[in-house]
Order: sequence, then C-alpha cells, then structure tokens
Amino acid sequence: MSTLNYTQYGLSPSFDLGLSDDAQVVQFRVTLAVEDCAIALRYEVVGEKDLHYIPITCDSKVEIELVGDQLYFSKEWDAITTKEALSSYYGGLEYSKYDKELDRYKVVRFQARFNRGGKLGTKHPFNINVDLLQGTRCAPQWIGLTIDPDIKNPPPQGGQ
Repeated sequence: MSTLNYTQYGLSPSFDLGLSDDAQVVQFRVTLAVEDCAIALRYEVVGEKDLHYIPITCDSKVEIELVGDQLYFSKEWDAITTKEALSSYYGGLEYSKYDKELDRYKVVRFQARFNRGGKLGTKHPFNINVDLLQGTRCAPQWIGLTIDPDIKNPPPQGGQ
C-alpha cells in the first residue's frame, strides 16, 4: 500500500487567452493498441513521431485525442490535471467527441500560455486521466488510469 498522496490540480475553467480560431493548435495523440502481440500505450505530437511531450512555443490551443476502442477520458476525474498549481499557464478545458452509449469523451482541448522568459526545457508535469473499458460495450466495466507525460514550456532548443 502506497503512503504517497499528491494533489491533482484541475485546469482553471475561466482561463481565456482570447486566442483566435486560427491560433496554433498542438495535437497530441494517446493510443492504446496491440503491437507485436503485446498491449502498447503510445503518445506523441501529431506530425512529430519522436516527440513524446507537448511543446508550447507560443500561446496555443492543445488538443488531446484518445485512440483505441478501450480508452476514454475519466468520468470521475477531470480529463487533465496537473501535479503543481499551474493555473496561470493552462486552462479552459473543453470536451468533445462524446460517446453517448458509454457516456465518455475521446477528445479534450485546453489553452496554454507560453512561458515567456522561462528556462528552456522547463517541464510542467501533468496527468491525462482515463478510463479503460473492460468487458463489452453492452456490459462495460471501467478501470481508472493516469497517463503521465510532460508539457515543456518553453521546450528545449532542437526538440530534445
């Protein structure tokens, strides 16, 4: 039994950077699939296959999509939480791609403020809270999981 307890901070719902519809969008995909006879969980920035963190290079919108028949955003927890109080950088969480039958979502979006003057490669740890579908869609059972990538704001030079 773990004695570690940490607080999960939700994103500020009233956070609004006033970004236009054509603002930069960082698309991050989390995939659960079978690869080489094993279950594999992968996450990556769309278009940057080797980038396994979310880079914030300017005030941006971040979109996270869950890919796979068994992966949905948590019903119990906010989809995105942070391990530190970072409400001055991230907020305005919105949900989309609702599965009415399972009462769960597949996509979330939030806004990210660029860390102007921050040390290159500054890591902001955050959680993606998901429910893993067990059983069938007709008789679903859920297992809650937390996926733990990082946001780098600002990212290191050269995408390291």
